[in-house]
Amino acid sequence: MATDEAADVKAGSAQRPRWKPDRDTTKCEECKAEFSFFNRRHHCRRCGGLYCNKCSSEKRVLDSQLGYGHEPQRVCRQCARLADVGTSTQAQNNIVEKKEPPVLKQRKICVLGKSWVGKSAICVQFVEDRFSPYYNPTINHTYQRKIRYRNQQYLLSILDTAGQDECSMFQPQYSIGTHGYIILYSINDYHSFEMVKCIYDRIQDCNILEGVVLVLVGNKNDLPEGERQVSYDEAQQLAASWGFPFVECSAKEAESVEGVFNLVLEEILKAEGDA
Repeated sequence: MATDEAADVKAGSAQRPRWKPDRDTTKCEECKAEFSFFNRRHHCRRCGGLYCNKCSSEKRVLDSQLGYGHEPQRVCRQCARLADVGTSTQAQNNIVEKKEPPVLKQRKICVLGKSWVGKSAICVQFVEDRFSPYYNPTINHTYQRKIRYRNQQYLLSILDTAGQDECSMFQPQYSIGTHGYIILYSINDYHSFEMVKCIYDRIQDCNILEGVVLVLVGNKNDLPEGERQVSYDEAQQLAASWGFPFVECSAKEAESVEGVFNLVLEEILKAEGDA
């Protein structure tokens, strides 16, 4: 039998027990087998009792206050069970209340505009944080990026459309699932600015503006002022007549590109009543 001190340890005391002297018993406290040269006695490091090799073959990491550090120690079967229960209880007590993973809300943005105005460039700059000086005609490509906005995770799906060189090229299917539009022009290409008016009229003809956000964006504002063909004020007045925001950016210099997409998302949330 273990001593009273050993019983205290088994009841949860963190003090290291006094080991029972070898001379106090000639038998294993559990199986009662006689100790011998071949059946040696071992002290349980948790309760201090004497056990044979078979009955003390378990090893457990014990309470740090017992002074054994983090190395597993030889214990009797009963103390092994108690240590397992204690570890399980401690683990449960240490579990911070799990929060449900944040819901990832998806919003679709469609980028429209004439060829060469930089539709792909602003998408790549926003999603991949890089600028490519090479122009490759796009045939509708979707980019995705996760962003955190006002403590909510959003997955932005951004449809980079083929250039709208003719008004008829705006396809009604672009509107499927779309929450907001970016109509892009280049500040050094007045024809691209005229094209945004045509695109806007086409969107109106499709009756898809109800509850949908639109932002007018002028790209390439890093160019010298002498190359500008569309004034800031003229574009701002056009956007105001539509009742939608206007902003300029530079895909090449990554200037205000992040702000463009944040503005679109903010306007989408306002339209949904979430902002």
